Amino acid sequence: MPHSYEYITSRSNRSVALAASLADKKHRDEHGLFLCEGKKLFREAVAAGAEIEKVFVIENLAKSTDVAELLESLPEGKVAIVSEPVLERISTEKSPEGIICIARYLDKIHKNNTIYNNHFGVPRRAVLLDRVSDPGNVGTVIRTAAAFGIDTVVLGPGCADIYNPRTVRASMGAIFRQTIVRVADLAASVIRLREMGAEVWAATLEASVAIGELAESASGKSVCIIIGNEGQGISPEIEAEATGKVKIPIAEDTESLNAAIAAAIFMWELRQDR
Repeated sequence: MPHSYEYITSRSNRSVALAASLADKKHRDEHGLFLCEGKKLFREAVAAGAEIEKVFVIENLAKSTDVAELLESLPEGKVAIVSEPVLERISTEKSPEGIICIARYLDKIHKNNTIYNNHFGVPRRAVLLDRVSDPGNVGTVIRTAAAFGIDTVVLGPGCADIYNPRTVRASMGAIFRQTIVRVADLAASVIRLREMGAEVWAATLEASVAIGELAESASGKSVCIIIGNEGQGISPEIEAEATGKVKIPIAEDTESLNAAIAAAIFMWELRQDR
């Protein structure tokens, strides 16, 4: 028998106010909840078995075949049919797609730690981000890592919040599958990874080793790449702890590559089925 859904038309409804507050990291951390906007992210959340707190959906979309079945699969009381003004209050998009769900933090695959340690094992391939502050870049790195079979994405201090709506959106659902470790000390994490047997290479324009050369010798090794801040690159103290420096050969009159694009090239070259 189909569920009966709650109807919400007031923008000041308590559940709506809570959902709207999740655009702010302070409130996300306070409640351990984040927003997933659009049908694709909703489908990914359900498929991954994420703990869904609430789904807000406009009525005509709730009746569509592809969405109705998923809504029916949720426990009673998890779905609210809302008016467009209500959805607009919650949404962080300019043109909301018509469905937003709230999910609990993914603590089983997203870990917080002081440094990367033995608990996580030695990754065959990992990408470390140093102060990559743009949520779109972080989300794109997460999406690309999942696509190329990268074991772990390590985020140091100063990186964009993985539950920022823009990060979640850019990940295109990979946030529900990709292992992510957030560390308080990235330099110490580099040291620890090397002690565990990994090679940890700093991506810089000044490197003498090209990514093609590194990729040729990477088979059977644990190889990690550090990607630096969009404007300032990798911090000197972190670069100093790396195994060495590696570069993507680019035209001499080109200043640099976008952080997410650079990360994608490194991950493609180092993919494990190369």
